[in-house]
Amino acid sequence: MGSPAPASIADCGVGGNVRRGAARSSAVHLVLGRPDDYCCAGVLARFLERGFPARLVTDPLAVPARFIWRLDNAGMETRLALDGTSPTTVSSVLVRDVGWLQTDGWDPSDHAYMQAETRAALLAWLESLPCPVINRTSAAIWYRHRMPLLAWLPLLRGAGLPTPEIVLTNDSADARNFGVQLEGNGAGGALCTPLTTDAAWLVSASDWTGLARLQELVPVCLSEPHGPVQSACIVGDRILWDRDPSSEVAGLAPNLLRFARTAGLTLLEVAVAATRRGPLVAVVEPHVRFDHFRACTRELILDALVDALAGESARVREVEEAST
Repeated sequence: MGSPAPASIADCGVGGNVRRGAARSSAVHLVLGRPDDYCCAGVLARFLERGFPARLVTDPLAVPARFIWRLDNAGMETRLALDGTSPTTVSSVLVRDVGWLQTDGWDPSDHAYMQAETRAALLAWLESLPCPVINRTSAAIWYRHRMPLLAWLPLLRGAGLPTPEIVLTNDSADARNFGVQLEGNGAGGALCTPLTTDAAWLVSASDWTGLARLQELVPVCLSEPHGPVQSACIVGDRILWDRDPSSEVAGLAPNLLRFARTAGLTLLEVAVAATRRGPLVAVVEPHVRFDHFRACTRELILDALVDALAGESARVREVEEAST
């Protein structure tokens, strides 16, 4: 969940180590996101109920905040003052959303450039923080939350997790053969799953001609159909299932945790689907969709997030105090 080092943003030295004697204000847990987001509001409320200083911030780099990130041959230094004057010491960060620049008054090309610059700076800042951060993602995930399952296959298979059969092709004959194979195996045909949306539809016998025309323009992604999914949320080393999983699905837990660690994610949603070959991982979503979970599970996820952030922050503080 982050490097086990002191979590001061007041004056960080090389490698994120805090230089002794730097000015420090009271530490605060940051929730980056929107006030109307269920997760942000719930985590913030729990922090405050437990007596932890916490703030919900839509954009930590926007005025009145003052932000400095300095790189030179001697190392790195970052400073953040949320109120524009006093250095802010950050105990932990939950990243849900980082805001977007308003388009009013901007030329489209200038707006796109400034948005990219802002997000790049924020990504670099989060990477430099020595405190617990959920989620401290890679650039690939940072710039594209909704990656298709195809993009996750190497990590999923590397973690020993079963995945659907998938074909990406612009060859209509290969696509049709894949569909026929699935039909022969009792899967009922192939699913067309675009790489840029959450949409999916079953390709029936009457659809192959139209699909072939589409393939003249762009490759299509086809996968095997699946039955109902069992959703789970991974928070650190905990897996919170929305409903009690079968023993076969529960047996995937060590592999799911291995996948999350390899992906560098401390918060993500997965869904395991029933298929003719047994349970398969059908969905990976780093930006957890809380509407996919029952109310009781949502509450457990929020509790687990605060436990993880506050607990890790306390351990960091204990190590820091013991070393002084």
